[in-house]
Amino acid sequence: MSTIYMNFKKFGVLLSISTIFGMNIIATKTLAQDLPSITFGAITTVGCSVTNTLPGSAPITLPIALDQISASEGQRQRCILRAQTFIPSGFLVEDIQILYQGSATVSPMSEGASLSRTYSFSGGALGQAISPIKTTNFTSNGSNGFAEQDDITVLSTSCGGQGLLGINIIAQSSLGSSIDISKIIISSGKLSRC
Repeated sequence: MSTIYMNFKKFGVLLSISTIFGMNIIATKTLAQDLPSITFGAITTVGCSVTNTLPGSAPITLPIALDQISASEGQRQRCILRAQTFIPSGFLVEDIQILYQGSATVSPMSEGASLSRTYSFSGGALGQAISPIKTTNFTSNGSNGFAEQDDITVLSTSCGGQGLLGINIIAQSSLGSSIDISKIIISSGKLSRC
């Protein structure tokens, strides 16, 4: 009788452990499914072209390889990008990071080159951009690669859905300088529940 009781007791302990373990697995899976992220869709351009959308490290990142965004010897070039965004229902965007990579060459007598950019958001919990025009001036001598990141705060007015992120870029050079933007990486930043 005591052997049967011990076996039932051991079985009860094993059942309790497996139930707790099983609940932990379910809870972890549910938490993983609840992690929100922005996903990106089609990109349209005016004044420049996208050669490729590179694979990102996660659906919240969109690396874009660019072609024809350059200005040299006093030229000015404007590029307009529009990236389709999909924001999970029940969430809104608080900030977005945009990283520009490229190179600038400035001769000793040149006034340099500049990269200016503005942002616009429409629909899909993107709201309004709270950011003045961002400008980076390159005035040092020589040829240097650069990586410039903008952290854009967003004033959201709706909750979830499809929207558009607009980026207006102006690359400008003076005589004896040039600037080339080769890649833009868009990251979703922080989402919060509505």
